[in-house]
Amino acid sequence: MTAADHRKRILQIGNWPPPVCGWAMSLVGLRQELEARGWDCQVMNINENRRVRSPQYIDVQSGWDYFWKVARLVWRGYAVHIRVNGETKKGYLLALSALLLARVGRRAALLTYAGGHQQTYFPAPRGSLRHLAFSLLFRVADLIYCNSAAVKNVLLITGIAEEKIEPIPHFSRSYVEFTATPLPDEVEDSYRRHDGVFFSYVCFRKEFALEFLAEAMRRFRARFPKIGFVLVCPPAREFGQVRRFLEDQKLDGATCLLGSVPHDTFLTLLSRSLAYLRTPVTDGTCSSVLESLILRVPVLAADNGARPAGARLWQEGNLDSLLSLMAEAVQNHSAMVAEIPEIGMEDNAKKLADSIEQVSLGKTSLEDRREVQVGS
Repeated sequence: MTAADHRKRILQIGNWPPPVCGWAMSLVGLRQELEARGWDCQVMNINENRRVRSPQYIDVQSGWDYFWKVARLVWRGYAVHIRVNGETKKGYLLALSALLLARVGRRAALLTYAGGHQQTYFPAPRGSLRHLAFSLLFRVADLIYCNSAAVKNVLLITGIAEEKIEPIPHFSRSYVEFTATPLPDEVEDSYRRHDGVFFSYVCFRKEFALEFLAEAMRRFRARFPKIGFVLVCPPAREFGQVRRFLEDQKLDGATCLLGSVPHDTFLTLLSRSLAYLRTPVTDGTCSSVLESLILRVPVLAADNGARPAGARLWQEGNLDSLLSLMAEAVQNHSAMVAEIPEIGMEDNAKKLADSIEQVSLGKTSLEDRREVQVGS
């Protein structure tokens, strides 16, 4: 192995499918791009299937197992790139420990902040423990990627240098390259029984506002009884909770609930829907929102200050606003579709790989990055 090849080693830490999510899609695309460039790209899976051993990734059996596997790979010369958001304490600790190991081993320490600009633990009041904790995390990283300028502005409140942050969305054109697939019988039956369906991605977490969504479905069905709902709940540990919730809300007859589905199936479901309902406000630039718009499926989303042009917005907690948009999607569907603008599709996996190569193959310090930016 040549000296140049020896440097092209990186450990990617993040979600590997199944289940499929925006983080997993991004990781799969980035790995393909780096390997096509000759990189040895190892993946450590911290998704819910992390204990399942597979030749596709490095499994994680416990906290200590995670720590020693990261340390061993850093010792062997691997740079580290890990994803984090502001929603979990465990994710924060995983990110901080991996980045510290990379810095101690004098390897590139790269962080993707995959959350939106308003999450549970960050941003936080200046001087608070949460603010100090994330300030430390961002300073340990050599470079931070985020998915929008709005998120970058929030990261800057910790006082880190602007040159340390690169806004590169997760989304790439490959996300909407799919083959329509046959759908499960229960889904086809739902389409037959209803004049149209709304589609939504849900989890049993507070940011998905399930009680709000349930009330919207109940009130909408009172006016439009022939309209149904298809919901996808990928996390296996939450699927049963969501099913019981819908049963308790007496909505199981109006909804078709699915677990983790392949990406082609997800886009097939999306493309056959009246509109995509997006309830979280913590998600930043959401890949499924962009997928929906590119497929010319209307998006009815809670306004989080970072939605792309073409999404129809309702204010968080404003039920009447959402119901009005849902009625418009049924009664004036063609007009709503016609208003969706063309969405630019950049190859962000390539942009991210370009940046990783620049940092990992020698330009690892902030001073180096400043020289590159001045020179360009």
